[in-house]
Amino acid sequence: MVNLKKILLLILFSFLAAHAAAKNVAIIYNFPAGTFTDIEDSISIADDANAFNAFMQVAAAYNLQMDMTYYPSFDSWFINGINGINNSAGQYWHFWVNAEFAPVGISAFIPADGDAIELGFADTPSKTRQTVINDAITWLAAHQDSNGQIGSHAVWGNAFALMALNLSAGNDSIKQNAQRYLLANQASDAGFAYPGYESDALHTGVSIMALIANGLSVEDFNKGNNTAIGFLLSKQENDAGFSGWGGSDVDTTAWATMALTAANETMPAKNSKTPIDYIFSAQNADGGFGYKTGQNSSEDYSAEALVAFAAAGQEKNSAIATALNWIKAQQQPSGCFSNAYTTALASMALIAYSEDANSALQCLKGMQLSDNGFGRDALNSNAPDTAMAIIALSEKTFPTKKVPLEINPGIISLGSVVKFTVTITNNGKIAAENLRISLDGFPSDWIQTETSTLSIPEIKPNETKQADIYVNMLAVGERTVFASVTADGILGSVNSNQLSFEIAAASLSVNLSMQV
Repeated sequence: MVNLKKILLLILFSFLAAHAAAKNVAIIYNFPAGTFTDIEDSISIADDANAFNAFMQVAAAYNLQMDMTYYPSFDSWFINGINGINNSAGQYWHFWVNAEFAPVGISAFIPADGDAIELGFADTPSKTRQTVINDAITWLAAHQDSNGQIGSHAVWGNAFALMALNLSAGNDSIKQNAQRYLLANQASDAGFAYPGYESDALHTGVSIMALIANGLSVEDFNKGNNTAIGFLLSKQENDAGFSGWGGSDVDTTAWATMALTAANETMPAKNSKTPIDYIFSAQNADGGFGYKTGQNSSEDYSAEALVAFAAAGQEKNSAIATALNWIKAQQQPSGCFSNAYTTALASMALIAYSEDANSALQCLKGMQLSDNGFGRDALNSNAPDTAMAIIALSEKTFPTKKVPLEINPGIISLGSVVKFTVTITNNGKIAAENLRISLDGFPSDWIQTETSTLSIPEIKPNETKQADIYVNMLAVGERTVFASVTADGILGSVNSNQLSFEIAAASLSVNLSMQV
């Protein structure tokens, strides 16, 4: 018998109504290694636009040189080469749709909303950033211990993991257990620390950011009369910076600044200076920042300083521009920085000031390890590096924001077809078998049983599978629905979150008049 201990369910909506005016499509240009930086962009195109239109829109935006031939008899364009990378007898440009070989050419294919289409000079398709993100999120969820800790980097790693998970809906119990772990490591002085050590500003800063990203207010985690913000402020030095272990440093001050911003706190002043003033005072002549004033510039600390400036609302001035130039000068021809963690952090710094981060993000995407995590040694995945990669690939920066746990699609047209996606993760230690999936809230004859996935033979431990269920909206009125999953060996069923919406019809007013 199967004992499936945990199943997490998430329902998302996508609309298949034929009258949609536009749709969002992911476009990928995958160049051979060592030639050009791959391009991935999400664009909006007209509902009847074909793949050729979508590819050309991105080609124009990135100044790609397209060598194409039009064949009137087929009413179709053929790709000869892109940026001088031309087809040959052994290699040529492939057209992929959602990582599958396209059934027709780019002129004949009409992408659907949410499709990922790719022109790749390789025998296999590349993964989209969203796929990489989803796989990395699965890695985080699969590496949570029973005490709520994600990975092995205690409070530090757990804080970043929680911030990354909160960029997408779902995984609610994982998030709540991670939050519980952080709060268990809060001391009576309301600060946070590595287990067994005294509270410090660095752990307190990232913990504040993570708990706020998970929906708490600062008041929700007071300790008697002590507050986490109060503890953080107690660590501010006379030069207005923040101290890790004696004397202000850029690292601690940057994370403290981001935490204060997340809590909507005014930048605290000491001797008429703020933490931002301290960070600026530590800038080196080359534009970068070291751990402390006078120390050699570092990619990590320079990126942290830039993210902190942006979080605090600092507009790009000459000092920030010089720091951005220093960061960009450290970038390798491949687009990467020294490791996955630094590449993610540097990407966030570029994103924070609307600089081009495409090459860094594309290189970061390729740093994902075989287990779908990220690690700065390029061998072993860990929670903070995986979390940082998720945040950067999501094109976000710090402080992160919480997304709604439930998606409310609002009003759906009568007669339309809606696809519900049920995502099921097995967090148990043995396989789940003979899963049966249903949607509660609809009459059974609304569901397109012939096109829907209503059963899954098996989900192995730490494995995630999706089931798409198509529903005809056949009557007006308000609906609240949820997914229900049963499997061999579990008592009852496991239910998902609920979604509420209204099915509406058009309302016409008709007036008849006449003239004699």
